[in-house]
Amino acid sequence: MLRKYLFLFIGMAVMAAGCSKAQKEPHARYDIVPLPVKITEKEGNFALENGTEICIPAQNEALKKIAEMFIQQIRTASGLELKIKEITGSETPQKGIVFTVSKIDEIGAEGYKLWVEKGKIDIQANQPNGFFYAIQTLFQMLPPEVYSKEKVKNNPDWSIACAEITDFPRFQYRGMHLDVARHLFPVEFIKKYIDLLAMQKMNRFHWHLTDDQGWRIQIDKYPKLNEIGSWRNGTLIGHYNDTFPQQFDNVRYGGFYTKAEAKEIVAYAASKYIEVIPEIEMPGHAVAAIAAYPELCCRKDTVFEVGKTFGVYDDVFCTTDTVFTFLEDVLTEVMEIFPSQYIHIGGDECPKNNWRKCKHCQSMIKTHKLKDEHELQSYFIHRIEAFVNSKGKKIIGWDEILEGGLAPNATVMSWRGDEEGVKAAMQDHDVIMTPTSFCYLNYYQADPQTEPLAIGGFVPTQKVYSYNPMPENLPADKQKYIIGVQANLWTEYIKDSKLVEYMLYPRASAIAEIAWTPNERKNWDSFTKRMLTQFKRYDYLGVTYAKHFFDVKASSEYNTQKADVEIKFETLFPDTKIYYTTDGTEPTVNSKLYTGPFGIKEKTMVKAATFKDGKKVGNVYKKEFYVFKSTGMKYTLVNEPKTYLGTTKYSLTDGIMANLKSPDTWIGFSGKDLDIIIDLTKEQSIKRIAANFESAVDSWIFQPTEIEVFISPDGKTFTSVSKQVLGADKNTVPKIIPFEVLLNNASTRFIKVMAKNQGICPKGHPGEGNPAWLFVDEIVVE
Repeated sequence: MLRKYLFLFIGMAVMAAGCSKAQKEPHARYDIVPLPVKITEKEGNFALENGTEICIPAQNEALKKIAEMFIQQIRTASGLELKIKEITGSETPQKGIVFTVSKIDEIGAEGYKLWVEKGKIDIQANQPNGFFYAIQTLFQMLPPEVYSKEKVKNNPDWSIACAEITDFPRFQYRGMHLDVARHLFPVEFIKKYIDLLAMQKMNRFHWHLTDDQGWRIQIDKYPKLNEIGSWRNGTLIGHYNDTFPQQFDNVRYGGFYTKAEAKEIVAYAASKYIEVIPEIEMPGHAVAAIAAYPELCCRKDTVFEVGKTFGVYDDVFCTTDTVFTFLEDVLTEVMEIFPSQYIHIGGDECPKNNWRKCKHCQSMIKTHKLKDEHELQSYFIHRIEAFVNSKGKKIIGWDEILEGGLAPNATVMSWRGDEEGVKAAMQDHDVIMTPTSFCYLNYYQADPQTEPLAIGGFVPTQKVYSYNPMPENLPADKQKYIIGVQANLWTEYIKDSKLVEYMLYPRASAIAEIAWTPNERKNWDSFTKRMLTQFKRYDYLGVTYAKHFFDVKASSEYNTQKADVEIKFETLFPDTKIYYTTDGTEPTVNSKLYTGPFGIKEKTMVKAATFKDGKKVGNVYKKEFYVFKSTGMKYTLVNEPKTYLGTTKYSLTDGIMANLKSPDTWIGFSGKDLDIIIDLTKEQSIKRIAANFESAVDSWIFQPTEIEVFISPDGKTFTSVSKQVLGADKNTVPKIIPFEVLLNNASTRFIKVMAKNQGICPKGHPGEGNPAWLFVDEIVVE
């Protein structure tokens, strides 16, 4: 989906939102992720030993399976043999681990209460999944070795810290998504994926099964979907924007999950209290199906092949009865495999070009008295929803299903930002929040120069953790419609399971805490400390996670008194030292030891790394800083960007220059102009004013149509010194659009730059009619 391309360079917002530091941090004995609602610390420990009994109500098969799961893992890791004791209602065990089915309104269907004492653990929950989540908490209160796949040799203390815990989820829908259409992953890995979700109390697995690049689920009635649609004759080499024309490896790639395999995964997920939600894309992202059955599209006499590149294709499902019969048949077989409450039907990024040219589609618009092709898409979604509802199911769709009128019972997955989610909630529709700027885990999580190839963007763990899925501008009586949050992993550039894990973790742990923990309990400092233990758990689980927690974090600020840019370093990893250089060489233990902020007065390459016991433990931080007359100067914006904010409030004068792979410096305006005034603090002579804009049309980012620069000695009367008309953006590949105006030592204090946004994406563009983006970097004054 183009959502992976939409904003290639996402500015890193201020991370304070939703991360209160006032909350008291749990003791190290309670490194639980996600953080429970309430923990009361107690002295002492409950020791597991041979013969420890798990007491469960008699003839309760669900609780028996949960107890058996706990016993099996304890046996594997420790060698200890625990046993199950079934009890009647009249028995009150005085020791062991006791399950009691309760009726506690406070904890709801998925919550639990846990009392850990020296001789006994009491677990109370209203439903089996509450007991399951309590067991996940007990696992995390044991040493990380409990997750070992074999008996550990160091024989840790198999005890659980005494405590009283009350816990229940903030949101009912806590989801993770995986795209298997672009790249396919083995059944055993899908099970591991589910295990990791369950460990962190997630309860939905959104399985993206079909797209332009492959059809991944067996459909008996239409065998060509698997014979043809599941295989492509090559895959794009490198990034979508790397070369023009694009290059392909010409290696046949594909496969699909049989119905038996899919049912096996559904059953496995259900044993972990996770619902699998299948997604069958429509009406767009359908080239794999159309390659198998060309009669499904508007250009029926064309020969198609399964998509080899990524992005958005113009060929989509037509609106004929043949298409609706096909989709109803497919969905019927899908619903026989997946017992989920929801069926995801996509609904996003559907170009209307072929519908405009199609006689049948135009006839449908007239027959049903529709306004345009957007309402035709709404008709399409309504018709599919009616069929799904007739089978006792509900649909979920990406937020484009709002366009042209929302289907009556649809749940909206809001990916383009919070605004679409608010619109849906105001119409009394359930909403799952999954905005690109916080929840797209296929975006870069660190400097792209040090990372595996990714789609673009910049969503580090701290930014993920800062997200609050409840929009501040949503009225209290509508907040009930925000039912959850989900993170998405699109796999255009993710070819194997190890890279899937690397892109997901630790960011998926942050999503889990957002979904489960009350917003007022979230605490970034606490989270980072608990994650040090979580990393050890990952190690025993064999998870290939990203280790950017151990990297140097840098910030810069202009010091007006010293007239220099001050660089500040920090690291989340304890007991480490930071060494740095300013001469371009790689840092070693013989480089400068960081002891506090230091200043630079000219263009400088700064490199730094963390070291522990003389060995480097993180990636090398590398950034070139510039010092201009504008560096560090404050500015005002007529139109404030809401999502793409650069590194700091004054990113346009921070002395950091963006490039096409810079994830953290661009500032973006959606449908609005750049209108900025910079205050140099005093009148002075200047020779040059410059700025960089970005053109990435496939990502909805367009060069400005016009740029004008003004100067003023007093901030009141401005004189135009340059006006350049660029016109419509016709670039075929992403590029930086440099702008500069040379002045003959003009005297000024205030500088105003205005750059006109194209306004909306033009006709024929995949984002047609939607706001265009204007991206700008450093405003340079020399």
